[in-house]
Amino acid sequence: MTSPSLRSTAAAERQALVRALRQHGPHAHTLCEGWTAHDLAVHVAARDARPHLVFGQELPVVGDAAREKYKTFEKMDFEELLDRIEAGVPSWHPARSRAVDDAVNTVEFFVHTEDVLRAEELSPSEEEQTDTESVDTESADAETVGTELQPRRRRAPEAVQRRLWQHASRTLFLAAARKHNRRITFISPGFGSVTHGSSKDPMISLEGAPGELILWAFGREQAADVVLRRH
Repeated sequence: MTSPSLRSTAAAERQALVRALRQHGPHAHTLCEGWTAHDLAVHVAARDARPHLVFGQELPVVGDAAREKYKTFEKMDFEELLDRIEAGVPSWHPARSRAVDDAVNTVEFFVHTEDVLRAEELSPSEEEQTDTESVDTESADAETVGTELQPRRRRAPEAVQRRLWQHASRTLFLAAARKHNRRITFISPGFGSVTHGSSKDPMISLEGAPGELILWAFGREQAADVVLRRH
């Protein structure tokens, strides 16, 4: 058996996602707007088996065929989808390589696991207010998002957090700064800090664990346990 210290971070988060989906069931809400846990499982299973079915649906010529084949996954039983996800990608898939798997799937599986686990923390009224909790919000409540919920949340292993920081600090945080038209310093105690965005834009800083900063960057501001400061 592989030692936990040597285990792929993507593999660890894949299993965490399967556990979360199985625990909450196919009809559970998620943080992916309009998606149930079953919809999320369809997305992951299709992405594993045939990535073009997910990414090619809006393309000309091949889009119609991709949408039709995607429907075959939508018709699958929830447990069949979970078995597929748990088994991993086909033998021909580049993500059979641990290096590729960790690079392309660690963040994906971490975010979707939290999409399942944290959805129940938000009441319908809170979910509707998610957009108002962006960096443009002037309310003092936006300064400490979700800290009172942290004790109930799972703690991702340190190896996963390191991998999350490694990937997000290079690209995802840059995209988030551009999206919000802010110069943002992302601070994660024990992991580092990085600043992205134009020097002409208003500056803010965000502090939290790597996974929390990633959730914020992915638009899950209401669910992310971060501290936001304006400068």
